[in-house]
Amino acid sequence: MKRRKFIKLSAISAAGLVLPVQMGCSAPFVKLEGQTEAEQLLKPSTFVTPNADFYVLQIGDPAKLDGNAWRMAIVPTLIEKRILPLQLKDITAMESVTVTRTLKCIGDPIGTEQMSNAEWKGARLRDLLEKVGPKPEAKVVVFRCADGYHTAIPLEDAMREDTLLAYEMNGVPLPTEHGFPVRLLNPGHYGTKNPKWIMSIQLAEEHESYWEKRGWDPIANVKLATVIGTPSEGENITGGKVYTVSGAAFDAGNHGGIKKVEVSIDYGQTWEEAEIWAQDTPLAWVLWKWEWQVPEKAEPVEIYARATANSGLTQDEIGIEADPVGATGYHIIDASIVVA
Repeated sequence: MKRRKFIKLSAISAAGLVLPVQMGCSAPFVKLEGQTEAEQLLKPSTFVTPNADFYVLQIGDPAKLDGNAWRMAIVPTLIEKRILPLQLKDITAMESVTVTRTLKCIGDPIGTEQMSNAEWKGARLRDLLEKVGPKPEAKVVVFRCADGYHTAIPLEDAMREDTLLAYEMNGVPLPTEHGFPVRLLNPGHYGTKNPKWIMSIQLAEEHESYWEKRGWDPIANVKLATVIGTPSEGENITGGKVYTVSGAAFDAGNHGGIKKVEVSIDYGQTWEEAEIWAQDTPLAWVLWKWEWQVPEKAEPVEIYARATANSGLTQDEIGIEADPVGATGYHIIDASIVVA
């Protein structure tokens, strides 16, 4: 077995932990009117992932809630002012913010597709917390959800301007599987810290969250990651022609956003810089592509991709940690060059 092959399999084994969850995931690849044939072949082919293709992950079945009957309680602990449970109309009446954000699963093995991007609309969590007035002892904000999930984030994160209670996704009310009527968008963190179907918010001194009780990372900061969308694993690539290698890269802003993406087809000995063809803020992924003049020789090939952040951090070939804190390391695709 080639050394690089062994590295890739070891990375997947370390990161691909078995989770007691139900999930559905399809590739963020759709054909849209006005796209060229070349653009349609990129993967992802659209900067914003359609709702139907956005990855889905939760601890059980999606919670199906009646938006008219839904209430979100603000638990009267460690707050200065009590308020009645909020209705959806109370949230939508607050000053709104529309943002583009990418979400990524903490248990996502290197190179799989549990990462998607959408346009979201919501209200700042900070605006709500300022109404109730956190007491000095409050250190975390706890979210309890309709499916039994619960998690907490530091109060300082909750008070950030870009931490939102989202109620729309890509211009429509949140679909059931994505947290209707209200979910949290907590920038910089994996999906475990972006709970769906929120039923109550509570300020506390501390809280052990659902996944933390099971040994998962309590911080859940998104790691620098690059995904190859094309070619797919095991694909045959015609020699002597130009082939577009494409994919996405993301760091959730934790290292200043993506500066560049590079591709290697010689086991990392040399690297070619890819073109970043779609981007927004560091809180959303970047989409990249690289035009490869494929050799006219039938042979196997391994394609590597890595990203460098604006902070100067570049992905390492191996970066797996034993505990589930998010997979790192190069995404490697095995393909074959074929000659007609």
